[in-house]
Amino acid sequence: MKRLYVGLGTAFGVYAIIMIVYLLKGDLFSIPHALVGTSADPHTFMTVQEIDKAESLSRIRSLAYFLSSPLQIGLILLFLGVAVHIRSFAEKLFKASFLQMIVFVLLFILLMDVLFLPVDYFLFKIDQAYGVSTETLAIFWGDHGKDFLLNAVGTIVMVWIFRRVLQWSPNRWWIWFWLLSVPLILFVTFIQPVVLDPLYNDFKPLQDQELKAQILQLAAQSHIPAKQVYEVNMSERTNAINAYVNGIGGNARIVLWDTTLKKLQPDEILTVMAHEMGHYVEKHIYIGIAYGIALSFIGLWLAFHGYRFFLKRWGSRWGIRGENDLAALPILLLLITFMSFVSAPAQNAFSRVIEHRADVYAMKMTGDGNAAIRAFQHIAKENLSPVTQPGLVQWFRGSHPDIMDRIMYFKQFDK
Repeated sequence: MKRLYVGLGTAFGVYAIIMIVYLLKGDLFSIPHALVGTSADPHTFMTVQEIDKAESLSRIRSLAYFLSSPLQIGLILLFLGVAVHIRSFAEKLFKASFLQMIVFVLLFILLMDVLFLPVDYFLFKIDQAYGVSTETLAIFWGDHGKDFLLNAVGTIVMVWIFRRVLQWSPNRWWIWFWLLSVPLILFVTFIQPVVLDPLYNDFKPLQDQELKAQILQLAAQSHIPAKQVYEVNMSERTNAINAYVNGIGGNARIVLWDTTLKKLQPDEILTVMAHEMGHYVEKHIYIGIAYGIALSFIGLWLAFHGYRFFLKRWGSRWGIRGENDLAALPILLLLITFMSFVSAPAQNAFSRVIEHRADVYAMKMTGDGNAAIRAFQHIAKENLSPVTQPGLVQWFRGSHPDIMDRIMYFKQFDK
């Protein structure tokens, strides 16, 4: 085991050096010479200082992502021995297996949360320093506490289901667990806009009645069953611009960040909202759910075999008693974290396809390429987003097409 840890540590060290040099020193944001001076060139709508800040912030965020994801995998592996001690502690506290499970989950989540708190706090301070975040320390800690509680409750429910299914069908638990996860995914998707989102922000009806009427008219043309448009007070957290339409069926909710209302013109807002409505009309929410369900089917099958392999090979060395041992749960977390990291390019490629489809829909509805170009120029400026990203970053972090590519698409409709 010592040899394994040394090998993994050395590999991570080499990987970290490569990523630091590439992300902090590489020429990552140059645009094609043919686009210099066009509406896709950031020098035409951003100052040199804003461009430098956007590129610097992107480098830092990307480095944090590429280092923290493998580091999380390594820490889970490193703390498998600690998990055995946490399980023993839980067993000393309670005889009931359900209570032991609650104690174990809470303590392990707390341990991982504390270990990665410095990364979260660092990114919080970076966003403040670059002027993207307006979040106070009180809001940061409040959101962190809510995240912990929701994560704890969700994890306890999933672990309880997993252990019951594993006990009932040890050789087929992965498929039964997958079948049970489907209604849970649908339930969370349904309640998120009306229950979970308001836990973090205050929503109120859009005050601009003229804009509200225009958005609802656009929604009616798109056959979206919404009678209200909401604005959310994101300005207490960020200077960035965003909007969205989420929910299922009659539960659809059209939401604008108040920063968007302050920083975009009405015609620019309408193109953004048409894009968001495109997701709803083309049923991207349902397609995304179906894609996630299919991906989880493959992931759980791989996790099943990986789980058994790890336990058979190293379980006794870590002091793990078997597949239903609480101390074995971090192995599942390790496998899921690893698969999430390596599957990110496929997930982002899928996301970029539906995001482009929503852009196509927006132009179909408004035909206003000029307003869309101006909107995305504002988004790049206010969100401090480089108009293009290097391939590696786009594969692993790019859930949307490059702003440069989007502007060039909208240019076809610039009249």
